[in-house]
This record gives sequence, structure tokens and C-alpha cells, in this order.
Amino acid sequence: MTASHLPLPMAYADPAFDACIAVALDTPELITEFDRLYGADLMSGKVAEGDMRVFVNFVHRCLYLALPDESIHSMRRAAIALAA
Repeated sequence: MTASHLPLPMAYADPAFDACIAVALDTPELITEFDRLYGADLMSGKVAEGDMRVFVNFVHRCLYLALPDESIHSMRRAAIALAA
């Protein structure tokens, strides 16, 4: 993990992590494969709290932490620009 990437639970306050979650939730193929690998059922819309917690940890570990620093900074800048 680099200085740009925040550990959980601090990442919950990071606009870049929010963007990762949003993109992941908007990617049906990712959710389908997550359901298959973890035995979850996110695609059904009936999301168990435990499944969502595991999904958020999955996104943090596999997407957010894998992004280059410049992508994290860019996502944060975009979020700040939208908020302004």
C-alpha cells in the first residue's frame, strides 16, 4: 500500500474508494464473478450485510489497492471538482 491508498476503514472516507465501489457495483460481470467465487448473491438484489462487507473488502483489495497513485489522485480531483 502506498501513501495514496488508505487502509480500511479510513478508505471509506476517500472519494477514490467511493468511485471504485460505484464502478464495481455498475459492472455486472464483476458482480457475477464475485457471487460465483464467494458464494454470495449480490446480483439478486437481496444483499446480505455480510456479503456486502466481503464485497467492499474485495473491491478494496483487488481494485482500489491495485490502482496506480496517479489514478487515485485523479479520482480524488474529479470528486472535489464535482463537489465544488
